[in-house]
Amino acid sequence: MNKGQLHPEQKKWKAPKGPKPIQRKHKNTIGLGRTIANQRRMENEVQILPDGELRFTTDKREADWVKLRSVTQENSLDEFLNTAQLADTDFTADKGNQIKIIKVGNTSIVNQNGLLTPEEMEQIRIKHQIFENKLTIPRRPKWSKEQSKLEIERQENLSFLEWRRDLAKLTENNDLILTPFERNLEVWRQLWRVVERCDLVVQIVDARNPLFFRSVDLVNYVNGLSDPEHNLPKNNLLLVNKADLLTVEQRVEWARFFIQKNINFVFFSAANANEQLEKQNEQLDQRIEEEEDHEDENHSHLDLDKELAEKVKILKIEELEELFISESPHFEFDPEFPDRKLQIGLVGYPNVGKSSTINALVGSKMVSVSATPGKTKHFQTIHLSPKILLCDCPGLVFPNFAYTNGELVCNGVLPIDQLREHIPPVSLVCQRIPKFYLEALYGIHIEIKKVEDGGNGEYPVASELLNAYARSRGYMTQGFGSADEPRAARYILKDYINGKLLFVDPPPRFLDNGDLTLSTLDEQRRFNMDLYSLSTLPENRRAQIEHAAKDKNIHLSEFELAKDLSKLNFSMHIGETKEPTKPQAESAKTLFYGGKQAKLESAGDELDKEFFGMEDVRGNVNKPFHLQETSSSKKHNKKNKKSAKKVRVVNY
Repeated sequence: MNKGQLHPEQKKWKAPKGPKPIQRKHKNTIGLGRTIANQRRMENEVQILPDGELRFTTDKREADWVKLRSVTQENSLDEFLNTAQLADTDFTADKGNQIKIIKVGNTSIVNQNGLLTPEEMEQIRIKHQIFENKLTIPRRPKWSKEQSKLEIERQENLSFLEWRRDLAKLTENNDLILTPFERNLEVWRQLWRVVERCDLVVQIVDARNPLFFRSVDLVNYVNGLSDPEHNLPKNNLLLVNKADLLTVEQRVEWARFFIQKNINFVFFSAANANEQLEKQNEQLDQRIEEEEDHEDENHSHLDLDKELAEKVKILKIEELEELFISESPHFEFDPEFPDRKLQIGLVGYPNVGKSSTINALVGSKMVSVSATPGKTKHFQTIHLSPKILLCDCPGLVFPNFAYTNGELVCNGVLPIDQLREHIPPVSLVCQRIPKFYLEALYGIHIEIKKVEDGGNGEYPVASELLNAYARSRGYMTQGFGSADEPRAARYILKDYINGKLLFVDPPPRFLDNGDLTLSTLDEQRRFNMDLYSLSTLPENRRAQIEHAAKDKNIHLSEFELAKDLSKLNFSMHIGETKEPTKPQAESAKTLFYGGKQAKLESAGDELDKEFFGMEDVRGNVNKPFHLQETSSSKKHNKKNKKSAKKVRVVNY
C-alpha cells in the first residue's frame, strides 16, 4: 500500500466457476440403442434376389405371447386401427379435417347398475332365440398348397374382417347385446389348427352353467369338416367339468335335458379326480337301491333307469380315457402314416378347467394352471399314451348373447382383478345366494333397508352386503373411513367363482310347443335349496354355529339354518332378541369398524332408535323435554357459569 493511498484497490467480483467436469465412461456399454436401431433397419431391409427381383417385409416381429394375447375388449381407436390392418388399407392423417371415430355396433353391456326384470329377461330371450342361427364363429377359408403364405394370410384376414362386420350389423340392426368375444385372429388360428387335426373335439364347460359355455356353432363347424367319403370323420363330446359341485338331483335334471337335446355329454371333475368320486358314486348306487326297495309316497324319487343312472355318474380318470377312445371315430390303417395317433382336442372358455383336466389325465403337472382366465397362450400337444395325443387349445371367449355384464364376471369370463364395476356382479350374487347363508358363511349380520327407504326388503342389495363384509373384516378407506367396497367385492366374487358361494343354473324348461323358456327366480331357488344347509358350510363356521346353538338350547336335530340362524350370536353375527341387554348392545356397537359413518342402516330405523328407544338409555325424567338443559357451546357455558356464580353470591 502506498503512503498516499488510504484504501487498496478493490478487485472486481467474478462468479464462481464451480467444479471441473470429470470425464466418465459411458454407462451404456452394450450399445442397446444402436442394437435396436440396427434391428429396425434390418427388418425393413430390401434384399436383391439372384433373379434381380426386390424382396422386403413389413411384418411386425413380435414375441409369441404378444401375438397370442387375448383381446376381448377394444376402444374405438384400437378397433379402427385393427380393422384397417385386417383390410390392408393404407391411410394418412389430414390435419385440416376433423375426423370423428364412431363405434359401429352395440357391443357395450347396458344396465350396469342393476338387474333385469323377468319381463325384460323374457323379451331378450325371445330375441336371442330368433337370431341364434346367425351367431357364428369365424371359419377358416379354403386354401391350397399352390397358394403362398402371403395369399393365405390375406384371405384369412378378409374372412375374419367380414365375420366381425356381420356381428356388428347383427347387434346394430336388431338392438342386441353381445358378450365380449375374442378379437385376436391369431387365437382363432390356434382353434382352426386344433379342430382340423383332431379326430375328437371335446368341448369343456362349467357344470354350474353349461349352456353359457357351450358353443353350438362349434359343433356345426366340427361336423362340417368331417369327410366320410375319404374316411375322415370327426366327433363331438361335451365334458361337463366341476360336476362334483352339483347334487345328484341337479345332475339328473341336466342329464335329462342333454338327452332330450341329443347332446353327447359326460360328467367329470378335474379337481377331485379319484378322491371323492368313489364315495359319491357309491352313495348314488345305494340311493337307487333304496328307492327300488321303498316305494312310498313320502319318499322323493329320482326316477332313474340304468342308462340314465350311468350318465349321472361322475367318471374317473381311467373311465374318461376309455371314453375318449370309444367316442372317437375308428379310422382305418393308412400305410402313408403308420405312426398316426388318435388326436383329441380340448376346447373351451378360459377358466373352465382344460389344463386341470389334462393334468388329471396325464398324472403330473404337464400344463401350467392359473386362476386368471387365459393362462394357455398357444395350443400344446401332450402324449397321453402310445395311441392317444391330446391337443390343448388356448381359452377362447366365443361370441354369445348377453343379459348383463355381471353375468360375465360371475361366470369367470372376465378377470376379477381388472374389474371396474363391482356393483352388477355383486347384485347378482345377492339375488342368487340367500341372505341367511351369506350371514352363516361369513359370520356377519346384514342390515336390510325397508322398501319405503329405497331397499329391497326381500334380499340384500350389493352395498348392504359389501358394507357388512368390509366392516367385519376391517376393510376401510383412508380419510373418511368408510367401508372399502371394491376390496370386499373382489373377495366375495372370488369365493363365488371358486364354488365357496355355490349357485347352479337350472336347465331351461320345455314348453308344450317344444320351445324353451328360462326358469324364474323362485324355480332357481328351489333348484339350489339343498346347497344351503349346515352341512355345506366350512368346518370352522359349522363348529361356531353348533356351539352357538347349544348356548341357546337348540338341539342340532331340530336346527334349520334358514329359520334359526337369526336366534344365534356367533363371530360378527348378532341375532335378533326382543330385549337386548346393555352388554349386548355395547358389543353390537363395537362391531362396526370405522365408527358410525361406516355403519349402514336404514334411516327410518335410526330415527326410531333415537326417538323411541333412546339408544337403550333408561332413566326418570322430571321435566318436559323442552325445559331440560342441553349441552351448549363454550361461549354459552361461560355465561352460564358467570350467572351461576352470581346466584351463589346472592344466596350466600
